[in-house]
Amino acid sequence: MRKNNILKKKKFVSNTYMREAVDYDVITIKEGNVFITIKKYKKMNGTFSLKDENDIQIDYINDGYFVVEITPLEENYNIRYYYDKDKNFIDYYIDITLFNGVENKMPYYIDLYLDIIHFPKNDVVRYVDEDELKEALDKKIISKKDYALAYRVGDKLIEEIKNNSNKYMEIDGLEYINRYY
Repeated sequence: MRKNNILKKKKFVSNTYMREAVDYDVITIKEGNVFITIKKYKKMNGTFSLKDENDIQIDYINDGYFVVEITPLEENYNIRYYYDKDKNFIDYYIDITLFNGVENKMPYYIDLYLDIIHFPKNDVVRYVDEDELKEALDKKIISKKDYALAYRVGDKLIEEIKNNSNKYMEIDGLEYINRYY
């Protein structure tokens, strides 16, 4: 991947990339080679929602909601857990990454365009944004090697999710929310 394109998709977990977010708090904790970032959304100018497998809108972020991000430095993904204002778990979402790093003591990841989404009603896990990954390859933003990495990491993650064998998915995000809020 070319360096100038890498910088375009570098995402710091302390930032929010939603237009709807007006005011939020961020706490970042480092435990070994894993960063846990808690965001509390204090003020939104709209709700962040995604559609489930039945095309029904699910609210993921609104005033008072929480996001807990798990960024393992030795893996190629970033896990995002969503909680409502009453600290009830909503769902999770995973970004496949080229790599995860730290800059100025803040974790970031290089987004590799392919994501995994969970549909809680039927406990379905699947890829999203495969079209973005293909477009990135076609436009030579990513290499064939990066493209293959995205699917290799994603396939492994989906298998680990099905088998309940991913150690980072065992991290209790609510425990961290309760510790700091």
